[in-house]
Formats: sequence, structure tokens, C-alpha cells
Amino acid sequence: MAMTRIEDGIQDTEPIRFLELLGLDEEDLAGYSIRLNGSNPEWGKWSDLPDAYYSSYDDLMKWIFTKKWPDKDKATAQIHTRKVLQFIQLKPENPHPTQWLFVGAYDVLDEYTENDGKILYRYNEIPEYASLKARAVVYYKRDPGYTGVVFNLSNNEERRRDFLKTMTLEKIAQSPVSALPFSGYENVRLTHRQLVAAVNNEEWRAALGSVQAVYLQTDRRTGWHYVGSAYSRKGASHGLLSRWKEYASGDHSGGNKQLRNLGAGYIEKNFQYSILEIFDMNKSPKEIIDREHWWMDTLGSVRRNNDEVPHGYNSVAERENSDQHE
Repeated sequence: MAMTRIEDGIQDTEPIRFLELLGLDEEDLAGYSIRLNGSNPEWGKWSDLPDAYYSSYDDLMKWIFTKKWPDKDKATAQIHTRKVLQFIQLKPENPHPTQWLFVGAYDVLDEYTENDGKILYRYNEIPEYASLKARAVVYYKRDPGYTGVVFNLSNNEERRRDFLKTMTLEKIAQSPVSALPFSGYENVRLTHRQLVAAVNNEEWRAALGSVQAVYLQTDRRTGWHYVGSAYSRKGASHGLLSRWKEYASGDHSGGNKQLRNLGAGYIEKNFQYSILEIFDMNKSPKEIIDREHWWMDTLGSVRRNNDEVPHGYNSVAERENSDQHE
């Protein structure tokens, strides 16, 4: 993202310096550290930090405020200042990250030790920067060879000037989920928190509202599936958006008894939403339902009374009914 100035018919485009946008100058930064939290494919739940931000927020916050891990001989993420700016790697597949999602500015209070020996910081969020939290995407390229997580700005003037000059704003998203750009229907995989943001975001609403679809809900705790379809009747034009709005609100069950029995809190914590197939708005409901049933059978999502080990949330009635959705 850049700011454009036009003088005498000449357009001059300059990058927006993110720390200046926050109102921080070199003197202010002497009281801060910057922590760039990267992803790693070998770190399990921390292999995709943007996903963890929505699915395991409290755990992620503990992780990015960890000073020393139990398996380390010394503190490898020590914060030496009373304030810190926290960022997480936006694209987990990139081994040399340059895009970072701003996840807040914090006062660092004190530290405490958990039973396993992990040392963590206590913190309070600085409210004046909260409006940019999980919305501001910045560009910053680390110097080659540096593998640290925390950058102490209190004792290094050159480092302060470097961050001021080279950490630039790429965009401010309309909502937290749109900081992760819509990257195609085949790549949609949303936690419930992301789903709520998506159905209220202009870019995502346009994409979801322009197709009919067969979609998948996955219980990430058990691995069980629910297959559903979204189609429009009588010229309606809301497609998948209309159906997913039902899951974003209320009890999140969409009318399914087994999902209702799980409870809204369980669904919010454990469910994930993706798209199996999309169809244009002229596709007939029957054709979409036929594909929905094919996916139910393929994924084994129908729960039958004689199942020795239940493994799905679709009912037999849903599988046999040829017209169960809006």
C-alpha cells in the first residue's frame, strides 16, 4: 500500500512507514522491542500462526509471550523493554518471510514460571493501537543470517532507524479475516471465528454469494464430517453465503440436530469450514444435491444407528431427502 502525491502532473508514490503510522518516532522506539514470530512446518499447531490466531488465540498469545521454553538451556526470546510490538508470519509456507500480520502492542509487566518450567511474560494490551490488530499487514525483510525472534530497539540506534525506514505498510484489511486475502474457493479453510468475519466482509461476501456449493464442516477434535449443500431457488442470488451465515449466527447448527446437541461453544472452538465443489448460479438444485450425496458417501459422513463407531454428523434423513436445504 502506498500514499500517492501528484505535483505538476507527476505522480510520486512513497511507501507508508508502519511505525510512523503508529505515531512512533526514533525516540519512542527506544522503549520498545519488536517480536517477529515465525512459522515452522515442524511445530505442529504453530506451523500456521494466522490459523492459530483464530482457532487457538489464548494459546497463541501465551506462545508469543514465552521467554524460555523448558527444552532450552537459556531464554531465547527475552524481551528487554517494557513495551513490545507483536507480529506473526502471514504466509506459513514461506521459509524467508517478508509479510507479517500485526497482532498488537503491549506493556510487558513481569514474568512467571509454569509447572513444566516454561517462563512467560504477563502483559497488558495498549488500547490505542488495537484498531490495527490483525488488520495491518506489513513488509519487513530480516537481515541475512539473523535467526532471533525479538529485536531490542532500546540499545541500537541503527536498528531503530532500520525498522522505521524499511517496515512498510502493505494494507489495512477491512476486517481481521480479510487480512488473509480470498485466494480461491479451493483454498478456503476457515475456523468458526474466521467464518463469522468472512460473512461480514465485503470481499468474502461477494465471493461466497456468487456460487452454489457443496461444503464440508470438519470437527477438528474428532475428525468427524458434516457435508452440506447450498443452492438458490426462484432466482435468489446468495448461494453459499446465505447458508454459511446460518452457521455463523445462532446455535451454529444450521438446523442439524446432531450439531445442535454439540452446543455453540463446542462448534466455535473445534469446527472448520471448507468447500468441496462449486457451481454457477444456474445449476439445478437436484444436480447439486446429487453431488452432496456423493460426497456424503465418499467421506462416510452419514451417521447410522447400527454404526459400531459413529463417525459423522449427517443424518440418514439428510442422505435420503432430495430437498432438505433452502
